[in-house]
Amino acid sequence: MNLVRATSITVVTKLLATATAALAAIVVAGALGATGAGTFALVRVLPGTIAAVLGAGMTIANPYLIGSRRYSVQAITETTVALGLGLGVVGCAGWWAAGNLLHAHFYSTLSARDALLVGLAIPMNLLRDYLNSVQQGLRSFKAANLVLLTDDVVSLALLLPLLAGVGGTTLVVVAAVAGPVASVLLAAAMLLRRGIRPWPRVHPALARDAMRFGIKGHVGRMANMLNWRLDVMILATLASVEVVGCYSVASKVAELFRPLSASLTFVLRPLIAGLSAVEARVRGVFLYRRVFLINLAAILVLAAVGERLILAFFGAEFAPAVPALYILLVGLAAHGADGVLSGYNVGIGRPELNTYTALAGLVVTVIGDLTLIPAYGLVGAAVASSAAYTVKAVAFTGLFLATADVSLPQLVGWKEYGPDLA
Repeated sequence: MNLVRATSITVVTKLLATATAALAAIVVAGALGATGAGTFALVRVLPGTIAAVLGAGMTIANPYLIGSRRYSVQAITETTVALGLGLGVVGCAGWWAAGNLLHAHFYSTLSARDALLVGLAIPMNLLRDYLNSVQQGLRSFKAANLVLLTDDVVSLALLLPLLAGVGGTTLVVVAAVAGPVASVLLAAAMLLRRGIRPWPRVHPALARDAMRFGIKGHVGRMANMLNWRLDVMILATLASVEVVGCYSVASKVAELFRPLSASLTFVLRPLIAGLSAVEARVRGVFLYRRVFLINLAAILVLAAVGERLILAFFGAEFAPAVPALYILLVGLAAHGADGVLSGYNVGIGRPELNTYTALAGLVVTVIGDLTLIPAYGLVGAAVASSAAYTVKAVAFTGLFLATADVSLPQLVGWKEYGPDLA
């Protein structure tokens, strides 16, 4: 499957998933108000963040190992499932051990039982992402994207009874857990259809190589998750659930066009792994220019219609989200071609470069959130996030220029770049 087709499939699917998630947020906000929207955001964000922290870099290593044909796909799948189950059990046990703390500080609007049930989403998120990375390595992008879309579609379907006043916050928890469960079952079924058996078995040498490669990018992935979601968690501890709900709406609308960047990372990891160094650099430069401009155009469109979107779909109660939206868009404009460079770095076997950029952004996120959120609430969170996105984008570009032997004029198109210059 060529790059344009694979990316198009991924972008369309991610846009559908984003739209589905937005509809789910609208349903919850309409039925349960800003408090419900804040709870919904926390139920989705916190287990996903923990699953990413526990992930050990397998979702980074799998596409590279499969794309570069280092091991058999069956052996990679078996090791992936074994690690996913083991780490998922660890995550669940930790969640339940911290149940009282989580209930008091994050899920006070839920019952103690429901707060514990949220933890079941941790192993399901892990297994979904692990199996999905196998499909990604196989370049089976239709299947991989369908798995991710299924999570959001099932969650939305389970939330629809809220429109009739049925279910309350318990239904929010059920939807957050059942969506990943459905996607795991679908991913396993699709692998079985290809003759790949998703059963657990550890291959020690493979596991060591995967962990060694993955950990280089895993620290960066954890930092990325915190860059995108730490603001919500800090807001949850320092502000009301209503404020969290407004900020989650601002973030969701601001990230409406983020699927393009994420799609390119998703597709480029295995594709770049199969190219020569010269071909990889040329492809990286070509995509950087075009994706940055496309993203900038999309951000300008969103800036023109963002306020109307929030007020029309979420209501006047969410008007405080509008200033935060515009602040976030500044950083997302700079974010531009980060997805291209992230996929390029993994594809050439240098995932640690992504880690460096993510850590640079995380430093800004932590300092900014702790400094600005207590005084300025969701606007402070937006300023900190926007600054972090910008710093990260600058670091990405600087590292690419330094390691790929490309000058800034060549990268932005002021000077011709071709294979003869590599």
